Amino acid sequence: MNPILFVTATVREMKSALGGFVKLPALEQGETVPVELGGRPGLLLVTGIGIINAAFALGKALAVHDPGLVMLAGIAGTFNPESFSIGSAGLVRTEIWPEYGLKTGDTVDPESLGFSLGVVEGSPVWDRVDLVSGKSLANSGLDRLAKLPEAISLTVSGVTATAAAAARFRSVYAADLENMEGFAVAYACATAGVEMCELRTVSNIVGSRESGDWDLRGALAGLGRICSGVFS
Repeated sequence: MNPILFVTATVREMKSALGGFVKLPALEQGETVPVELGGRPGLLLVTGIGIINAAFALGKALAVHDPGLVMLAGIAGTFNPESFSIGSAGLVRTEIWPEYGLKTGDTVDPESLGFSLGVVEGSPVWDRVDLVSGKSLANSGLDRLAKLPEAISLTVSGVTATAAAAARFRSVYAADLENMEGFAVAYACATAGVEMCELRTVSNIVGSRESGDWDLRGALAGLGRICSGVFS
């Protein structure tokens, strides 16, 4: 059985997700370590924050290992608190990189640039990648995740810090969540032909720096509750 490659951006997210029921080995950014996950072989990878760290770490891991599925877990901000409130969880169905393309003012058009990021299964990849859900999760033994609401997520290099920018992202991309690694992991997996799913728990409202619109501790605890139900 091919292992699950379980990925987080930070050691804190990894410990929050799995530390309550898995004896974690020493974790070092960019290094893959073996572990048992719910009675099946697993690999753990802490990539570091951001798309560059994520792409580099995933490329390095996939060059050496042959996982049956990559699962990315972490916290995210919400553009859509009506559907994804602080403390809630979502399963990402599409990752979008809104920073790739020809930029005119506040608008970024990936296809006007004239060069796609690459070609996967005969189709060009511009600024988005679809992830696995439904039957694919059941086949991987992660069917409990399929019960979570599905979300569209934006991957950004800089956290959106104003309400106006958050509203624009939500309007243009119909985005639910914001993160900093998801597209890089999804694209790396797509190019390698490896299925990937992404779990996010909501820590904050995108665009707000008010303390009442943040609950990092609650979002991290949520990762642990969901992962315990999936793997233990």
